[in-house]
Amino acid sequence: MNEPAEPVAPSPVDAEGQKILRSLRITRMIVPVLLGVAAVAWLFYRQFDAEKFREIEWTRAAFFWIAIAALLLVLRHLFISFRLWAITRGYFSFRKCLELIVLWEFSGALTPTSKGGPFVMLFVLTQEKLPAGRTAAAVFYTMICDSGFFVLTLPVWLLIYGPIMLYPGMQSYSDVGLATGAFFVTYAIMTSYWLVLVFLLLIRPKYARSVLYWLAARPLLQRWAPKLQRLGDEFERAATEISQQDWRYHLQVILGTVGSWTSKFIMINLLIIAIVPTIPLDGSTQTFIYARLVAMFIIMAFSPTPGGAGLAEVALAGFISDFVPTGIGIVVALLWRGMAYYGYLLLGAFIVPGWVARQLKESGERSVERGELN
Repeated sequence: MNEPAEPVAPSPVDAEGQKILRSLRITRMIVPVLLGVAAVAWLFYRQFDAEKFREIEWTRAAFFWIAIAALLLVLRHLFISFRLWAITRGYFSFRKCLELIVLWEFSGALTPTSKGGPFVMLFVLTQEKLPAGRTAAAVFYTMICDSGFFVLTLPVWLLIYGPIMLYPGMQSYSDVGLATGAFFVTYAIMTSYWLVLVFLLLIRPKYARSVLYWLAARPLLQRWAPKLQRLGDEFERAATEISQQDWRYHLQVILGTVGSWTSKFIMINLLIIAIVPTIPLDGSTQTFIYARLVAMFIIMAFSPTPGGAGLAEVALAGFISDFVPTGIGIVVALLWRGMAYYGYLLLGAFIVPGWVARQLKESGERSVERGELN
């Protein structure tokens, strides 16, 4: 296996980098928090049932399941960190990977899913002096694995459970309401996007750079020409890096992906058990709920709100309404988002400012050094 050359220190943060650093400002937490509060307020107004809420048994068993759910969140973070460690071939220590995943999750929480986390992480890993090939591979191969998890597993669940899996009360695929219509559209988009990435990165990688450079030369796209050319170069680097790896590399990345998503879904299963102790604990029921959550996350994949704020809270209450009484579905949604989403916002609030300040300081020092050399 050919090792890449030693990494070159990144250039001082340019205008695009400054824009990304601004996107990580703590003040940007205000928007997703307000959206989440608005969604919760709407759910309280429309669905909250005080009588059913009083029926919730806050026993030791309930707190036990909530604690296990919190451990699943920690396990998910470990799986994602392991995947980053594997995909960068141990360039970072595992502890450093734990920190970088907080940055990744924090950036995703502050931006819409269609334009956030992955491209911010491309900048972050570059600033951390990761070799260019590994940086590109880390971002694009992660995108392939995450999308592939849903694209490949969803048809299996549909074959097992049928249309009722997609949404409560759905009897056939022709019952297209807002939720199911959104599901089919987003699944089609995700599948197309995944197939393009697989084709350009794993099957015909040379096409990616050629196509993007051709697009950059079109007069109507001149404004985005530098970005398209850079993207073409990144695709080429990622493809080269991935093609050089053996089966152990791919197995570790896939295990990290499956482990992280499975932990995330089972966490919600456990929160439902905590709030509704009468729910059957048999494998059939819990696996069905797991499959339903896969469908829900496909709908949320291209959320227009930062980190799905607002949409996620409303969606979960609706998707689990045949297992959790409508009046208390909001409790499960609050527990889930409080730990898995707002928890990362809070953790990021402690870690991100120091990282941003460090990058700006190092960038300033490099700028001075370049000036002296010139």
